[in-house]
Amino acid sequence: MVQVSPFFPSLVPASQHEAALAPLGIRGIMDRENDPGSHIMPEYLNLKLQIAVCDDEPMDRQQAETLTADIMTAERLACDLSGFESATALLTAIQDGAQFHILLLDVMMEGLDGMELAAALRKLGDSTAIIFISSNREMALRGYEVSAARYLAKPLQTEQLREALVYCYKTFCEKKEILLPTSKGQRGIPLANILYVEAMERVTKLALTDRREEVTMKFSDLSALLPERQFVLCHRSYLVNLEHIAYIRSRELELTTGEVLPVSKYRLDDLQKRLIDYLSG
Repeated sequence: MVQVSPFFPSLVPASQHEAALAPLGIRGIMDRENDPGSHIMPEYLNLKLQIAVCDDEPMDRQQAETLTADIMTAERLACDLSGFESATALLTAIQDGAQFHILLLDVMMEGLDGMELAAALRKLGDSTAIIFISSNREMALRGYEVSAARYLAKPLQTEQLREALVYCYKTFCEKKEILLPTSKGQRGIPLANILYVEAMERVTKLALTDRREEVTMKFSDLSALLPERQFVLCHRSYLVNLEHIAYIRSRELELTTGEVLPVSKYRLDDLQKRLIDYLSG
């Protein structure tokens, strides 16, 4: 049975890694520690997840890439996948400016291994979410040293990988706030406070938990900024936050506030499925 184990943050002792990593050029990236342009997790807004899969076994790497692509599509999370045949190749890409939100790293690789690469990145203050993949279960005990999000055993199982990816998205990558042009100027709006978005004739209305705001953006443009996994069209004029739905009926839904919104008969089945997926995920 595949074991899925979360880990907790810990300080990484640098001395035990530096000697092994220096011949492979890791010191060059460590020298960028105080560089404001160094590799840190990208901002949340308009997020398209960048995911790297690193494994020196071609078949294992292909399986990880295929499963990840299928899972992210099913979860309605846009992503770009990049495959690497060694930790050194991934390191080189990062040194050249590549940025990733999630790393799927094989632990046991020739030369620079996954644990050593993760330790070097953590030394930089890099907060990229890391999922370790390995047939060596004993190595899982070292995952806490680099604040790994999950440690999955080979061969990969779809449900365990799905849980790990969704966990990483929610914990490290999910949008928390969006900056919008309101009638009073630019304002940061927490996504959790949005009940729904309504298309009006000349403006877009934002219904929040504590107030209403008029946004000087097209309904379609604002909708594109909100995470598809959390917001869904229930009607051509309404985009609702799944977090705030209390009930769904045949032609309407009721929010946790008691407010009722119309539901198009053509969108009912998709709305029900999306709500179930969101609540179970």
